[in-house]
Amino acid sequence: MDQQAEKQRADLARELEELGERLEEAGGATAAQIELNKKREAELSKLRRDLEESNIQHESVLANLRKKHNDAVAEMSEQIDQLNKMKAKSVFVFPKIKQTNKKKKDNLQTLWRPVILAN
Repeated sequence: MDQQAEKQRADLARELEELGERLEEAGGATAAQIELNKKREAELSKLRRDLEESNIQHESVLANLRKKHNDAVAEMSEQIDQLNKMKAKSVFVFPKIKQTNKKKKDNLQTLWRPVILAN
């Protein structure tokens, strides 16, 4: 019985030692996993900051492009208004100029007709 008890005690001691080693290995693996998780969290945090900065820059660029677009549209609208005013003015001015030029031509023809016919 003593031998059997001694054998069981030795088996239990060996099993206890093996369990202790496995526990240490698992603890080491857990510590390594914790360190790896910390690194990943730091990397993820950096990526989030980079993404946020990138979004801010893109929003700034977009705002500038919108402003330039709106300024260009406003300038073109102003040019269109000016052209429409000029067009409306020309509708009244050009016929008058045309009529005046026709009168001048008729007067010159009347004056020069006797000179041309005499030659």
